Amino acid sequence: MDQLAELRARRIVAQGLPSSGRSAAAAARWMLGVQGQKYADGIRALSLRGPRDDAAVLAGVDKLEIVRAWPMRGTLHFLPAEDVRWMTRLCGPQVARAQKQRRPGLGLSEDAVVVAREALHSALRGGALTRPEIYEVFAGAGVDPGDGRGPHLVRAFGGEGDVVQGPRRGAVETFLHVDDLPAAQRELEGDAALAELGTRYLHSHGPASVKDLVWWAGITVAQARRAVGLARDVVEFGDGYWMGEWQRDVPAAELERALEQHYELPAFDEILLGYGDKSLILPDALRPEVLTKNGISWPFTMRDGVITGRTT
Repeated sequence: MDQLAELRARRIVAQGLPSSGRSAAAAARWMLGVQGQKYADGIRALSLRGPRDDAAVLAGVDKLEIVRAWPMRGTLHFLPAEDVRWMTRLCGPQVARAQKQRRPGLGLSEDAVVVAREALHSALRGGALTRPEIYEVFAGAGVDPGDGRGPHLVRAFGGEGDVVQGPRRGAVETFLHVDDLPAAQRELEGDAALAELGTRYLHSHGPASVKDLVWWAGITVAQARRAVGLARDVVEFGDGYWMGEWQRDVPAAELERALEQHYELPAFDEILLGYGDKSLILPDALRPEVLTKNGISWPFTMRDGVITGRTT
């Protein structure tokens, strides 16, 4: 097996795709974050990495062991409830700066943002709210949610680490305050947060590079280098890649089986979206069918660690 094939196989094994046997909550903790831009596809992605039962993942969401939030890149992910705040505060600042620059065009002053934030936090302490109910809270506080202001504010406040999505009511999103989640938030910042990020990303996604972590977490190159340097129990894989030390014990036969399997994966799946360099598994000719330049993704099939086409 050449090095590129081995890299592909190890990523498949690291992500638990051949069948990890983990519970839904354990799969979420292992992965740290799974993109959930499309709700059902995010649920399916976690299911494939754990119980292989979408209902079991939905049960984890119902119990608030798993939440949907905006921890990084301004995009929705499913992640363990206890990791929301430190992850979001570590990975969110660059997105927050970009959001702030959009506000004059939306007719939002920073004073209005403060008012809306305080109103939302106060309202959420009374229990979960739907998106329309949140917009009513904004309006009641004197901040018009129309013309894109409501969605912008919900996403911005979610990106601060205090607001998450809980179980849906039918097809309607609900939102909760992080302090009301059953799981106590892990208190991590600075080097401790970077070490945790680097450790869990490289163990669940490795072999991966600094550039991959920059992409995945939405952090700076300097932060990513620091995170990799602080990561626990990792080893190098070739030049510029690292993985969990546990992978040394993965037998060659398991790597071969990982490549031999046929995978049907949901849109925005982590095996593709979890890395900066998509070309290692996505042929250029197939890219328009699977992942557009502006980030729209479709379900796809994979064999030999390479994407073979879009699922219809």
